Amino acid sequence: MCFTKTASFHINSDLICCLKLIHSLESIQVTSHSHDKQNKTRSAVKYSIQKDYNTYLRLTEKNLISNPKKFWSYFNNTKHNSPNSLYYNNVCYENDGDIANAFADYFKSVFKPSTNYDIKNEFKSNCVGDLVKIDSVTYDDVVLAIRELKSSLTVGVDNIPSFIIMGCAEFFIYPLLILFNLSLRSNVFPYVWKQTRIIPVFKKGDAQDCKNYRPIAILSPMSKIFESIIHKRLFHQVKNLISPSQHGFIPERQTATNLFCLTNKIISSFQIGSQLDVIYTDFSKAFDSIDFGILLNKLHGLGFHVYLTDWLHSYLCNRSLYVYFNNAVSREFSGTSGVPQGSNLVPLLFILFINDLTSVFKYSECLLFADDLKLFSSMNSNLDAVLSAE
Repeated sequence: MCFTKTASFHINSDLICCLKLIHSLESIQVTSHSHDKQNKTRSAVKYSIQKDYNTYLRLTEKNLISNPKKFWSYFNNTKHNSPNSLYYNNVCYENDGDIANAFADYFKSVFKPSTNYDIKNEFKSNCVGDLVKIDSVTYDDVVLAIRELKSSLTVGVDNIPSFIIMGCAEFFIYPLLILFNLSLRSNVFPYVWKQTRIIPVFKKGDAQDCKNYRPIAILSPMSKIFESIIHKRLFHQVKNLISPSQHGFIPERQTATNLFCLTNKIISSFQIGSQLDVIYTDFSKAFDSIDFGILLNKLHGLGFHVYLTDWLHSYLCNRSLYVYFNNAVSREFSGTSGVPQGSNLVPLLFILFINDLTSVFKYSECLLFADDLKLFSSMNSNLDAVLSAE
C-alpha cells in the first residue's frame, strides 16, 4: 500500500500505528473479519493522511512571511513534470536530445545583436572621472565570499558542487585569490567560468509549448565566488548613484517599500481631492535583451574606470551556453546580449543599465522593482491626463 504526497509533513503516532496494523493484517491469512478490519484501517489511514496534509498546507500558508522557504519548497515540489514531447515553431519533438536542441534554439532566439563597445562622446561628457575601480581582491574578500556561498549539490560544467569548496575552503582560498587578481590585472574573465548549463523551467500555460519555459543558468561556483566579491566592491562605490525610485536588489529596499511609496502617493492624492492614475509595465525579456555596448558605455559614464569596463566586457561577451534536459545535452550557442541570469553580479549591472530611465518622464513619477515599472501622476483635470500621456 503506497500513499504519495508532493511535500513532506509530520506523521502523527496514530497514523504510524495504523500503518503497522495494516502491515500485520496483510501478513496473516485473509478472513472476512480481517479483510473488513483491513479496509477500515485503510480508510482511517487515508483520512489521517489527508487531515495531516491539510494541516500542513494551512500552516505553510499561515507562515508564508515567517518561513518563506517552506512555502517555496512545497511549490517547487508541485511543479509540472518534464514533457514527453515539445512544440517549437509548429514542429513536434519527442526525443530528449531534439527537445534539448529546441529549447536551445528558443533561448538563443531571444538574444539581440549588441553594438560595439566604444567609449562614446555622449557618455564621456557625463563622466565624473575614474571613481569606480577595483585594483585587487584580498584574502578576506575570498574567505567571506566562500562562507556566503550557498551549499548545493547542483554542479556546473566544471562538476564541482559548492559544498566541496565550502568544506575544503582552506585549500581553495590562495589559488582562487591568485586567479582572481590575475583576471583583474589582465582584464580577462576566464572562459571556462563563462560556460553555462541551462535548465528549462516551466512557467505556466501549455507544458508542451517551448515558449512557456524560462532558462535557469547553472554557473560555476568559482565564478559565483568571484562575482560576489566584485558585487560587494562595486555596490559600495555606486550605491549613491542608484535612483531612489529603484527598490529591486538593494539592501533595505524591497517590494514592501515599493508598495508603501505608492500607497503613500495614493493617500496623499485622495486627501487633496484628486485621483492618482497608475500605469503598470513589465519589460519583455529584460535581462536577455541588454546591449553590451550600451551597458558598458553607460557604466563608463557613471565613472567606471576603463580597465574595469574592459574586464566587464570580457565577463559578458563570448559566453558558451547549452541546455540540459533529461540527461540530454543540446548543441552549444552564444549569448550575444543580456546578462547571465543566476549570477551574483547581474542584478547590480541591470539596475545600473536602467538607472537613467527615471529621468525620462517629465510629467509622471515612477517606481521600479528591477524591471517592473509603475508610472503614476495625480489627475485634477483632463489636461493633466494629456500631459501625463506625453
